[in-house]
Amino acid sequence: MSLQNPSPLTSTPRMASLAVDRELRTHSSVHEASPASDVFLHPAVVAWGANHPNRPVPKFGAYFMLQTLGEGEFGKVKLGIHSKYGEEVAVKLIRRQAAGGKMAKIAREIEILDMLKHPNIVRLYDVVETDKYFGIIIEYASGGELFDHILAHRYLKERDACRLFAQLISGVWYMHSKNIVHRDLKLENLLLDRNRNLLITDFGFANRFSHNKNDLMETMCGSPCYAAPELVNSEGLYVGTAADVWSAGVILFAMCAGYLPFDDDPTNPDGNDITKLYAYISRTPLSFPEHLSETIHSGAPTYPLSCATHGLPCMVGILPLFSHSPLWSLSG
Repeated sequence: MSLQNPSPLTSTPRMASLAVDRELRTHSSVHEASPASDVFLHPAVVAWGANHPNRPVPKFGAYFMLQTLGEGEFGKVKLGIHSKYGEEVAVKLIRRQAAGGKMAKIAREIEILDMLKHPNIVRLYDVVETDKYFGIIIEYASGGELFDHILAHRYLKERDACRLFAQLISGVWYMHSKNIVHRDLKLENLLLDRNRNLLITDFGFANRFSHNKNDLMETMCGSPCYAAPELVNSEGLYVGTAADVWSAGVILFAMCAGYLPFDDDPTNPDGNDITKLYAYISRTPLSFPEHLSETIHSGAPTYPLSCATHGLPCMVGILPLFSHSPLWSLSG
């Protein structure tokens, strides 16, 4: 691991401890494979060289930096290849200048990622720091975004959707058991690995809570089409874990239907007016495509969405979803 020029990200005792822990496990849990004979023969490196002739492959810490996978709030996410072991990773580059006064938020995201060890949550491998950038090195999901996967198929078969939903709920339940809420669950923040298993990513809005305070939160965040109505309709605090469950219900609907629920208001076609969007959700009965079975549009999986149409907050937790046995029978 390469850490130079300590900054607020690594200077706190907790972050310094995380840096040591990651360095100790870098060559035990992450890099168990033998050194690659020639990393330059990796298909991704070969492809980069073909597109950028006569240019050396850029390097960040121990990683060759290849194509851009996406863009975040503070910078780009790049495909990285470990220069010795040839392992694929995703490198979330954060420009120091762009981060500005949000270092505490970045440090919290790293700390939360470091706490979570679950097969359906993206793994944190390392943190690399240079004069211009912070690099958060995380697990690479070669299957891309769930959003693109649904677009390619129009909508998912119920068995496939329920399998992915079961993995999502498993990851969300694990987070909540660790007193962590995500607060920005959406299709774009769900990735697929090479075996089409789901990975929850992007913990920029995640936060910790205390059960003694009933996980009440006040910061309104997340994407409007996935956020529980009480985040806008109610005054004061909201239940963070219940908001995650609402978002999970929206994701299940989108996987099975191929579109988002409550996305057809003729007076607000793009959903840009948040007040109109939530008013529409609150007064419009939830309807389902004809091809969906009773298993999907009855009972616990879509209960959070049904609450809104009756003017109720989303107070349902994870356990009712686990108890909905017909759903899990579909998941295989």
